[in-house]
Amino acid sequence: MLVQPMTDYRSLIASYSRPASPEAFNYCDVIATYAQDPSREAMVWANDRGEERRFTFAEVDAESRRIAGVLRTRGVGRGDRVLVMLPRVPEWQFTMLAVFRLGAIAIPSITMLQPKDLEYRLELATPKAVVTSGREVSKFDGLLVRDEARLFVPDGSGDPVGWEDLAKAVASARGDVPAEPMRADEGSMIYFTSGSTGMPKGVEHSAYFARSFYEVAAYWLDLNEQSKDDTVWCTADTGWSLCATGVLIGPWLAGIRVFFYDGPFDAAKRLQLMEKYDITVYLAAATEYRQLVAQKIEDYDLSRLRLSATAGESLDAPTLRGWMERAGCRLHEAYGQTESLMTIANYLGTEIRPGSMGLPLPGSPINVISQETHEVAPPGEIGMVAIKMPTKDLMLGYWKDPTKTSECFVENAKEERWFVTGDLASKDEDGYFWYAGRNDDVINAAGYRIGPTEVEAVVMDHRAVRECACIASPDKERGHIVKAFIVLNDDFTGSASLMEEIKNFVKSRTAAYKYPRKVEFVDTLPMTPSGKIRRNVLRELEAKRYLESAK
Repeated sequence: MLVQPMTDYRSLIASYSRPASPEAFNYCDVIATYAQDPSREAMVWANDRGEERRFTFAEVDAESRRIAGVLRTRGVGRGDRVLVMLPRVPEWQFTMLAVFRLGAIAIPSITMLQPKDLEYRLELATPKAVVTSGREVSKFDGLLVRDEARLFVPDGSGDPVGWEDLAKAVASARGDVPAEPMRADEGSMIYFTSGSTGMPKGVEHSAYFARSFYEVAAYWLDLNEQSKDDTVWCTADTGWSLCATGVLIGPWLAGIRVFFYDGPFDAAKRLQLMEKYDITVYLAAATEYRQLVAQKIEDYDLSRLRLSATAGESLDAPTLRGWMERAGCRLHEAYGQTESLMTIANYLGTEIRPGSMGLPLPGSPINVISQETHEVAPPGEIGMVAIKMPTKDLMLGYWKDPTKTSECFVENAKEERWFVTGDLASKDEDGYFWYAGRNDDVINAAGYRIGPTEVEAVVMDHRAVRECACIASPDKERGHIVKAFIVLNDDFTGSASLMEEIKNFVKSRTAAYKYPRKVEFVDTLPMTPSGKIRRNVLRELEAKRYLESAK
């Protein structure tokens, strides 16, 4: 680990520069360094059936080398793609490292993908090999037409025809595979990420991808080589970049042990596992924290938990305060994208301002720019969240799509070039970012521009509300009005009087033009697999209703 702990944010941000990049790099060399200590534990794995396995860095290194040997003998080399679709099992880490070792490009994919999703990825990325679990093999029937190597991780579901058992192949494989010395302009990972329209885009990251996590690990998660007793639990699925942040790369850059759990979400079970495995740093989506604060947290011994973190969606202030008060630790929210990784966060020694995204990550040239001039916006003005070029913390581009890649950038009269994230925010006088929604989420109601999250934050403060999503609802008089879809807490029942109470509650706490003129109580909100609210689904529903009512 090249980055020392943060002592004072303001002095650090004023002078910080990342250690110079080497001429060649391979993340597997970092793992090999920690593997020199045969007792240093890298991972504790468990599942919902009560099984448990433990691995040292030396064992992780050796196993990944053997898988690299398996892939190499099946034709995988530098620049080739390997689709890895595995659940939260140790073989996922081993295989990802094996791909990196060869200088190949991993395509991590969640197991919820269906044949249509896989067909699109296979056609676009043309992988040389596919590694999946026995239960998922049937999804690839009829899709593998390029003589791809087919390897499955046994899971008790039988031996599929035409596929090789990875465990058997590894048993006879040689592990004398050197780590390819990679350049910064070569790829190592492709994440497929969805937008509100069109097919998912393949976000390609550099072979130096892991180096972008130095500040994330040291400052946001407070992980350093000296904290060997930490155990980090990140609950993200293997197909999401947050899993790289909190499982595969972030903790292991600092030689820190991870806890990896394969089982469905259950709030009470989460708390039981935190207690049983002495979790010290917990990283999960905001949706999980909302479920956790509904539990009797005080019934569990979380005395070892020293820090919690979240990313991927905005965290509401009541949940933030509730978790910190009852779990007894700070909760650091961070902002990032699949394209740019973490760029804004909260840190030890800085004030946590509920509802704020946080402060720029040291070394990250992120700012808010005007939507008209593309120049830095003054404090308090909502503008586009953008990253000033050049920067090393950005994707190489969208896979085989230079047009969409170029559309992400704007220039201003000062000839400054910015990568535009698609998110809107404002900054206060102290430099804290305040999220205002996606460009396509912003509500234009009777000429007022309203960020959905600023309304949601107020609605969430009401004692009856568990979750909320606000969108623009078509209206004959105003063009659009704010509508809130609300999931109530268990002790409350939807009624006309409660609707009016919530509307008046919001009016009393924010500008009157922002309050939701429509409220609808629902059982659930549409979510992406990673836990983000799909406001576009709600907008489409409202548009359809409006058209039908006009007939």
